[in-house]
Amino acid sequence: MEVLGNSIRIVRGGPERTGDVLRLLQEAANWMELNGIKQWTPGQFNENDIAGYFTDRHVYLALDDEIVVGMFTLQFSDPQYWGSKNDESYAYLHRLAVAGSHRSQGLGQHMLKFAVVRAKELGCSGLRFDTVAHNIKLNRYYQSMGFHYMGTNDMGNGRLVNLYEHFEKQPDPDRLILRFISESDVEHLKRWSVSPEYLKQWAGPSFTFPLDDDQLTRYLSGTNHPANSDRLIFCAVHEATQQVVGHISFSTIDRLNRSARIGRVVVDPDYQGRGVGTRMMNEILRIGFKSLGMHRLSLGAYAFNTVALKTYEAVGFKREGVQREAALFGEQFVDCVELSILDREWSALQDL
Repeated sequence: MEVLGNSIRIVRGGPERTGDVLRLLQEAANWMELNGIKQWTPGQFNENDIAGYFTDRHVYLALDDEIVVGMFTLQFSDPQYWGSKNDESYAYLHRLAVAGSHRSQGLGQHMLKFAVVRAKELGCSGLRFDTVAHNIKLNRYYQSMGFHYMGTNDMGNGRLVNLYEHFEKQPDPDRLILRFISESDVEHLKRWSVSPEYLKQWAGPSFTFPLDDDQLTRYLSGTNHPANSDRLIFCAVHEATQQVVGHISFSTIDRLNRSARIGRVVVDPDYQGRGVGTRMMNEILRIGFKSLGMHRLSLGAYAFNTVALKTYEAVGFKREGVQREAALFGEQFVDCVELSILDREWSALQDL
């Protein structure tokens, strides 16, 4: 495999590489500690445990002129991390590591892509892995590569891991990724908010025009920790071009009653009329019901926004009622239509 001009091969390794793997993992753990990343510690790795990798899983090594510069392992069951979601038809990736000499050169991304292909070659349903929940930047990186958030697991002692899966039922040139919003994405929201009326249409009373950095900083504060934030905020990214084409969020997440509200749904004007809204809704519903375990999801739309209402009803939302004359647009009060969908209703639609 060619990586950034360097001839790097990825091969399945044998137990004779135990020492190389130990050195690589300890180096990676030291780097994490120095950078304040609470994921691995050097002391957790020892030669006996690593020797066992070669008997209970596949070990893949990235070699640069026979020097081990990267690695990952694949195993074919993972009840420890996936619990009731464990499925032995999948390949589970662990111990992804890159040597310091090759860090920030794209090797980690290339190994992940290799692992996706390798899982298919081995006849697996797809590739799964976990990562620490508190590192939002790392989670965003995996999401940007097309890995779908599948849930959060509590490993004890305050350690939460987010679960990810790569799946693609059919090739789709317009496939969207929902990834956690970043500070750099807020420029899109400001650009799309072209008037007080349009901002109010997609954001309701939560923002005021003109949309500025202070409002957006408050909006992003404390978000995107799936196990404890009351808001999860996503950008919709067109996978083929990596262009940000929309925004959608969960708010008022109630884990006790398993309910949440979907809101602030907006599509880049240049991408409207191309099915982006429907794709966003389908993925946010999957996350809400399958990954977060919600029972009820709700949203609202102003009665004049017939395109949005048609989209919501097409993906399974049912009208619950109307807040009469709930908002003032210009000199006219308009109704807000309330809609919801339950987990059993969404599941029935997936079986069609």
